[in-house]
Order: sequence, then C-alpha cells, then structure tokens
Amino acid sequence: MLKPREVLQVGAPLPGSFVNLITPLGIFYPFGSAAGDAISTPVDDGSSPIIPLLRPLPFFGRTYQQIFVNHNGHITFNQSLSQYVTHEFPANSNRDIIAPFWTDLDNRESGNISYQQYTSGDVLQTATQDISSYFPNVTFTASWVFVATWDRVAYFPNTGTETTFQVVLISDSEMTFILMNYGDIAPTSRQVQIGYDTISSTHYGSLRTCYPNNSIDIVNLKTSSNVNVQGRWAFLTTVQSTSFSCTNTPGLTVPQPGFLYLSAKIKGSIPS
Repeated sequence: MLKPREVLQVGAPLPGSFVNLITPLGIFYPFGSAAGDAISTPVDDGSSPIIPLLRPLPFFGRTYQQIFVNHNGHITFNQSLSQYVTHEFPANSNRDIIAPFWTDLDNRESGNISYQQYTSGDVLQTATQDISSYFPNVTFTASWVFVATWDRVAYFPNTGTETTFQVVLISDSEMTFILMNYGDIAPTSRQVQIGYDTISSTHYGSLRTCYPNNSIDIVNLKTSSNVNVQGRWAFLTTVQSTSFSCTNTPGLTVPQPGFLYLSAKIKGSIPS
C-alpha cells in the first residue's frame, strides 16, 4: 500500500549554491561489511533486532543497556519504532530518540543499513581525538563507540534515489556525544526531521529551527557544520547541556546548529 505523500518541500539547493554530486566519505567512521558491521535485514519501515550494548549508555540523565537502529533514520532505546511520518521536536512523547535523518526510507531495493559497536582499537582513538577537538575544555576518553550508517538508501517508493548518512554515539560511561555525518543526500518532497528528543521533551533539538519556514536544506547538509568539518555536527547529551541553538561557521554553508555546551559541574567547562 502506498503511503500518503507529504507536501512540505525540502531539499532544494540554496540559490547560487553548488551541489557536488560526488562527496568523499572521509568524515565517516568505518562502516559496511568490510568494516565488520552487522547489516540490517531489508524491510520497509523495519528495524534492527534489539542490540545489547557492551557498555552502559548515558543519555540526558537516563542510562540504557540496549538500542535499536530503525530503518527510517532514527535510533530508539526501549523499543523499535517503525514510524515514517516525522514528529516535530519537542514532541513531549514517552521515548528518547536520536534522529540523524528521520524520513520515509526503504532499504529493500537499494542501499544498506549497518551498525557496529567498539570498545577498543583505532575507532576509540579517533573518537577521543574528535571530541577533544570539538570540546577542548572537556576531559574525555572514549570507552565505547556505536556507529550506524545508512549507505545509499532510497526514499519510499523512489528506488532510484540514494541518501547516505551516519550517526556515531561516543561515550565514556559518564558522558555521551553524538556525531551526525552526511554524504550525498537526494532531494525529496517528504518531511525530514534531524535532531533529538527526550521523554517529555526535557531536552530536545531540531535542525528545522535553523532554517526559514522550518524546511531543512537537506541537499547541502554535506557542506554545513557546527564544528568546522563539512558534513558533520557534534552534540553533547548531558542534563547540564544548554538548549539547542543555531550559529554560523565561516566558510561553510549556513545555517548550522550551535554547540551544546557542557556545564562547569561536569569535568570542566566550555566558555560561551
């Protein structure tokens, strides 16, 4: 059965902008079968099975021992989620959710959705260096990394489209950071939500608030950033984090979401 088409137009390039059709994935963490990832079974509106975590994951005051990678571009913790129609953040719902690219995706005909967690090796070293670079006043050493990648996945029901993005969760069992990485993103007329939301929306952030008319310029995600790395956003998920904001980074497509700064109560402070 075909799903009702949504009418909000997103993804049109900015006037005068250049869209590179081939985007290097140098910012991406290792992914796919060559990296040893588990590949999620091709199912429309599907999800990974429950993934027991090798380390506890703190997320805005709650701690999780499991995770689900949902095919429609989001991650949940207590149960999988098949929802393809996006919710505005804050949703004031009963779930914590991380949405690197929530829309109606379909991996049955093209693309792969894969995931892996790490507790040792080069990936942890890279993660530690990344967080130290983006949050220089935070004392942090990664002890666990979770990588989920949507590689050239199509929109439903357009099997000829290809969209690539990745979410990386990085934790030391006390703090958790989120990296969202973007490659080539196909235009779509469907709504797209990017951000995160918590139970009762005590903490939330949405990239929609950074764009005119709450319409994300998805085609140019790969050239905008809040950490001066094209195609990457970084966020902190402690209860002391300030509210989500939008800032501009010189030399990159605007707008971008702002840093979520760490309170002085937790391992140092970041000056505003």
